[in-house]
Formats: sequence, C-alpha cells, structure tokens
Amino acid sequence: MLWQTDISYEFGPFRVDMRERRLLRDGQVVPLRPKVFDVLLVLVQNGGRFLSKAELIKRVWRDTVVEEGNLARNISTLRNALGERPSEAKFIETVPWQGYRFVAAVKELTDEPARRSINSLAVLPFVNIAGDPDLDYLADGIAEAIINHLSQLPQLKVLSRNSTFRYKGRESETSVIRRELNAEAVLVGRVVKHHELLSISVELVDARDESHIWGGQYIREPSDLFTLQHTMAQEITNKLRVKLTAKDQMRLGRRHTDSTEAYQFYLKGRYYFNKLNFESLQKGIEYYQQAIERDPGFALAYAALADSFNYLAQPADAKLAVSRALELDETLGAAHATRGFFRWIYDWDFVGAEKDFGEAIELNPNYAQAHHWSALYLANIGRQAEAAAEARKAVELDPLSLLMNMTLGLTAYLARDYERAIKELQNIIEMDSTFVAAHSVLGNVYLQHGQFDNAMAAYERVLELSKGIAPVEMSIKALIAHAYAKAGKRAKAKMLLNELLATDEKKENTAARPGLSPHLVAEIYGALRWKDEAFAWLNKAYDEHDTQIVSLKVNPTLDPLRSDPRFIELVRRVGLPN
Repeated sequence: MLWQTDISYEFGPFRVDMRERRLLRDGQVVPLRPKVFDVLLVLVQNGGRFLSKAELIKRVWRDTVVEEGNLARNISTLRNALGERPSEAKFIETVPWQGYRFVAAVKELTDEPARRSINSLAVLPFVNIAGDPDLDYLADGIAEAIINHLSQLPQLKVLSRNSTFRYKGRESETSVIRRELNAEAVLVGRVVKHHELLSISVELVDARDESHIWGGQYIREPSDLFTLQHTMAQEITNKLRVKLTAKDQMRLGRRHTDSTEAYQFYLKGRYYFNKLNFESLQKGIEYYQQAIERDPGFALAYAALADSFNYLAQPADAKLAVSRALELDETLGAAHATRGFFRWIYDWDFVGAEKDFGEAIELNPNYAQAHHWSALYLANIGRQAEAAAEARKAVELDPLSLLMNMTLGLTAYLARDYERAIKELQNIIEMDSTFVAAHSVLGNVYLQHGQFDNAMAAYERVLELSKGIAPVEMSIKALIAHAYAKAGKRAKAKMLLNELLATDEKKENTAARPGLSPHLVAEIYGALRWKDEAFAWLNKAYDEHDTQIVSLKVNPTLDPLRSDPRFIELVRRVGLPN
C-alpha cells in the first residue's frame, strides 16, 4: 500500500499543500525553507491550540538538539512570509515566554474523486514499526479505540476486533481482506516513537479497487491520545461520507477519563486481556485496578474488569464490576451486554436481560458479542426466527471468530433444524479442527438426528482434545451416557452414570473445579425413562442454579419429560417467558 498524504489546509489567502510541501498565496508559491515549512505545518495542524516552545522543537527537530533562538528565527521568517507584522497576531499568536498558537481559522481540504458509498470498514491492527515491546499495547490500543469509537455508528458496519486482529503480524493484500471479511474499506496504521513523541501514520483504502481514499500523519505526545483518536474517527467518517446526527457526534466526542495515566493503564489491561490466557487475564485485571485507582470514575475500566472476571468464571466479581460501570455511565453498550448475560444466565431475570441486550445493540450496533448473546437468549426462550437473524448479524460483524460462528450452529440446533446445524458446525471445524465446543455440540446434533455412530465419534474427538481437563472429560462422559440411553444401550448408560456419580461424590468441588452438572444427570435419567430420578436431579439443578436450566423450554434432550406436569411447573418456577 502506498503511504501518501493528500490533505491541504487553507487559511486566509493561503493554502498549505502537504503533498508538494508548498505554501501558496492566491495560487502563487511562497518560498519557504524546509524547517520553516515544518513549523508552519505543526502550527496549522494544531490550529487554536497552545503549543509550548519545547513541544514545537520536539515535533520539528525530532532527533536534534536546538536552542529556542533557532525556533524564534524560524517563526520570524514564517511571519514575514505570511505578511504579518511583529505587532499583529493575524495568524500566529505569541504567548510570552511560553510558546505559540495559530489563531487563524483553518479549513482542511482533500482532493478526492467521486466514489461509490462505503458501508463497511475493517480497522487492522496498527504496525509497531520498530518492534518496540513497550509500544505494542499503544499500537493495539489506538486501533481498538478507533473500532470502539466507530462501532457506535448505526450507519456504518465496523468489523470486530476479533476478526481484524487476526491479521496482526501478517502481510495481506487488501483484496484478500475484502474477501475474508467482506469489508468495503480498510484502515491501516503505523506507530513509531521519537523520544517522547508518537508518530502515527494512517491510510484509508477502498478495498473494492485498492484505491487510496485518505492518508494522514500525526505527531503527538501520549497525553494527546484521547483527542487524536477522536480526530481520526471524525476524519474517517468524513472521508467515508457517513452522515452523523447530533447524537452520533456526541458519542464520538465522549471522553471516558481525563487521566492520561489511568488511560495508559487501561490500554495495557486491554492488551493483556486480549491474549486470553490465565496469566495474561490476571495481569490485565491488575492494570484495570490501577486505572481505577487513578480515576475511580473510569466506567470503561470497570466494564473491562467485568469481562476479565467473566472469562475467569468469577461471576460474583464480574457482576459487581459491571454494575459499577453502569452506575457511572449508562451509555456503555458493551457493559449492558455483559449485564444482560448475567441477568439471563445467573439471575434468571429474563425481562431485564432482554432489555439490556436491546440497549447494548442500540448503543453499539456493531458489538458482535451483544448480537451473539441476544441470539442465544432468543433461541433459548423459543423465538427462533429472531435468534437466527441475530446469529447472522454476529457472524457478519465478526466473520473469523469461532465463537460467533458457533451461534449459527447453536441456534439451528435449538430450532431443531439439525441438517443446517450439522452444516454450520462442520464449517467451524474446517476453520479450526481443534475447536472443542464445535465437536461437542455436533455430537449432540448427530444424536438428535439419529446418527449415533457419528455422535460417538464427535464425543471421542472432544475427549482426545481435552485429555487431562477433568471438568470437560466428566461432562463429555455424561453426554456419552445420555447417548447410550437414547440409543437403547441401557446397561452401558447405567454403568457409565454410576461411575460418574461415584467419581463426583469423592471429589471436592469448587467454583474453579465444578462437579458434575445435575442438569446433565437429569438428561441421562430422562433418556432412561426414569422420570422420578430425572425430576429429582432437575430440582437439584434448580436449587443449585445450574446455568443449563435456562434452556428448559427448547432443549431437545429433555423431550421425554416435557409432557409431565412437573416439567410445566418447573418452567413456571424458573420464570421463562411464554
């Protein structure tokens, strides 16, 4: 991709042509030495903003030590070129002993051809040019912040971070990215640090024909990241000709914290969270907590903390964090989605969950996770057509995510569309043959579709992939026992069930190492047609708040019990909506 800058700036009778590095007055070239032009460019790009002498020197003479007198001489030369007398401040205002401010109104122009409208965008991970390990979190954080800014706009489809960050460290042609992500435009960026200043280059490319739409370079101090991210988001929407409402403008301009230090800790937390292993999640939590110490009102840090606790299966801590996030800021779409998940799975507050999912999608229509959770919620309460639509939206926004693609298979399974479910799950296994969840659900689908041998092969594959992971092994053995019972192999089913119950009784179960799900035991007894035992274990699942209880209305494995009055009463007690 070609890195170029096609922006020009106009003020008064002057035009600054960045491509040619020229200053023009009424179309005529005003000769300037290179450093004088650099001083002008920095002033114009920061129009209306005070720049200290030290900051100006850093930006213009990045790798050279110069005295303030050198800057003063260049400012004087520039004023002469602009026709400004020392006593005037028509263009450049001197702040005595401190610095300068460009006070003239500046208009930014771009020479761009007419182009077809663009409705979808992929923001790729920014490249850390020097491979500086201390800069990795910033490079990732800037790209993620732009995604989060633009995801709030309902008029633009913004691909999820989960999909776009798969290109990190890879050289990929724009045409390949367009095909894999179905994105019409791609934003790429590069970050490098010079002393204490960040140099950030960005380019926006039309992926349909690989033509350049816009490019720019920003030299900023790390403390300017808030403003810079907003500026870039505004530039992108302008170049894509996205029409913004007053509400959109307000969303794009929101600042989540005034503490630069808190924001740096937050970005470090996100960087480690996205590695998604136990050690990095713990480290991410530490950074979020430091961000909150610096700014106790930093709602975004509380929301991120909740996501980390959620991944670590610490629902109580996660619920406290997300509740605090929404107390501080009710407009966080991702936090509403997380709270909706807890209300649905843990609290059985189905009305509250649906309300939260709706608000999450309204506030952040491009948040794939909200569509994923909403799809599963709708499928589990029996609204299958709506669930399928939400599942398709989740995949559209995050096409390379295994989890989002699972949504299509799960919703098809709960809708009893087994052929479609098999097709979707096989597609996921083609994406990643080691993805345990896809094999597990595929086994369930095969079993309900009457393909016992295929079901057993899928379950055996899960055991092979999860060797040594006791909770997974126990759950899969319970599914195998259920399969034996459903296939009429009662002796094998009872033998395996007794073995599981004996093992579970001996082991010490904790939140970190949960025991055998009572819901799974109820499914086995149901398939054996031992209804009294099945309902005893379903009531145990109810008492223990087993998370699988929320699927009572639609779970095919419970069909042998569905006509019993005790089942109808249990659905009523759980509070599942009609």
